[in-house]
Amino acid sequence: MHDDLQKAKQRYESTEIPPELSFTVAAAVREGERRRQRRRSARRSLGAGLAACACFCLLVNSSPAFASALADVPVLGDLARIITVERYQINDRDRLIDVRLPALTDTGDTDLEQRINTEIRTRIDEVLDQAEQRARAAREAFVETGGREEDFTPILINVDYEVKCSNEQYLSFVITKTETQANAYSEFYLYNLDLTTGTQLTLPDLLGPDWRTRCDQAVKEGILQSEQAGGVYFAPGEGGFETVSDDQKFYLNSQGQPVLLFEKYEIAPGYMGVQEFPVSVSP
Repeated sequence: MHDDLQKAKQRYESTEIPPELSFTVAAAVREGERRRQRRRSARRSLGAGLAACACFCLLVNSSPAFASALADVPVLGDLARIITVERYQINDRDRLIDVRLPALTDTGDTDLEQRINTEIRTRIDEVLDQAEQRARAAREAFVETGGREEDFTPILINVDYEVKCSNEQYLSFVITKTETQANAYSEFYLYNLDLTTGTQLTLPDLLGPDWRTRCDQAVKEGILQSEQAGGVYFAPGEGGFETVSDDQKFYLNSQGQPVLLFEKYEIAPGYMGVQEFPVSVSP
């Protein structure tokens, strides 16, 4: 591991940084400035270690040569395709926000990267704006009903991501926004990319024309197995599962199988949590 990091350091020191930043980094810089002006919130100092990590991410994003040099380092591998382009925290009387924003890079398809990265940033900005409005309204309601401002518990808002599948053909990752006050609830934004075509994958792409039948069968079998182990689900016709929707949420696991995702309360009581059902790609 030490040798790998030394090699990465040597490649970094010998790599010329290009005069212009890539789209994703430039967008991150502009957005960071806009956030400072709009929210007027000082970001926490994350220490020298995180600063070094941010510099590393910046170099990967802004220098194709640097990213390419890192591709054959075992400790990184295919994960260089999704990087943390921005990390920040905000702590004030209304909310505690922790964001780790991903960006797509090193695909060889600039149009795809710009399209996905712009969509991610726009979506997360909207999500955070809405969450901040709810946090402000919650504090104001708390004070108006007799509570003291110093007793108000800020709303916790976390945005993070996880790479689910990364290979030569497919890239699948999930962005999760979790909002916590009295209770916690999460929203999921799933990206399933075919790197050979530059398009978003669909269940028909992966499972063929009978995709809905295969998905329904996988969910019903999964529910039955869970119920036999004590799981509880809503009954069909009473909010329970009947059939997958046209825009059913899914991601690809490390084996390239689609995994159907149902959010909390969608087909089962809240204590059952998020429900996931893998579907075999073999008929």
